[in-house]
Amino acid sequence: MYKLDSEDILEKKVSGEYNTYRVYIHMLKTGKSTARRVFRDLRMSSPSLALLHLDKLVKLGLLRKVDGDYELSENPRKLGMLKVFHLIGSWFIPRYFLYLLFFASISAYFLIQTFTDHIYIIPLAVSVLSAVINLYEAVHIYRILPQF
Repeated sequence: MYKLDSEDILEKKVSGEYNTYRVYIHMLKTGKSTARRVFRDLRMSSPSLALLHLDKLVKLGLLRKVDGDYELSENPRKLGMLKVFHLIGSWFIPRYFLYLLFFASISAYFLIQTFTDHIYIIPLAVSVLSAVINLYEAVHIYRILPQF
């Protein structure tokens, strides 16, 4: 029988509930917030609903409450679909976007080389195809992320 460890339970309690997950993503983007700001930014039905989800995240150890404000704990975790994103500042960058940059730069190199020697046409086609596929995947994954 499969036994759930604490990480699986935590992931189920956060990413398994839509509003809790939205609040956690909002806190990852802002770093520090109040219940009223979360209520306003996420267009929730009431401030008490935002407070409920913020307190739930505090109990799970993902946030801490400091002087009435909520802020991220020392080690923010990537839960659920956040595992395929890199958090840079307040931006969630899909991992596929980094692959896209890699293949686009290789495509540019092969394009330049193709002008001198036509043997680079096949690597150019493969790298352009890879860049297009990664662009599609990056856009597709980014659209799945809850928007605010």
